Amino acid sequence: MVMTTKKPEPRTPFEEQYLALAKKICLEEIDDPRYEIFLFGSRARGHCDHGSDVDIGIAGPEPWPNGLSRLFTRLMESDVPWRCDPVDFALVKDEAFRRHAYREREIWRAAK
Repeated sequence: MVMTTKKPEPRTPFEEQYLALAKKICLEEIDDPRYEIFLFGSRARGHCDHGSDVDIGIAGPEPWPNGLSRLFTRLMESDVPWRCDPVDFALVKDEAFRRHAYREREIWRAAK
């Protein structure tokens, strides 16, 4: 079996515009500076397809109060043309997933 590695591609202005909108919504909704917000997955690595989702990590000292349903709704109702999947890493138990997600993330806001 031959495995091919997809080469990272630079983002288009279209992608940059809508990722900036997703970032803005996340920064507004997750306003506590103790929480890091980051892009992970194929969009962070530059290996995404046109329809790839947007994986957004939220990492803080405890789970985000009241969950991420409001953030998810705001992202879903926005003009961002892709499905956005926010993940509260305080609730992630799978260490292999955590390591994989953290490996090539793009930090939108570092925790203070």
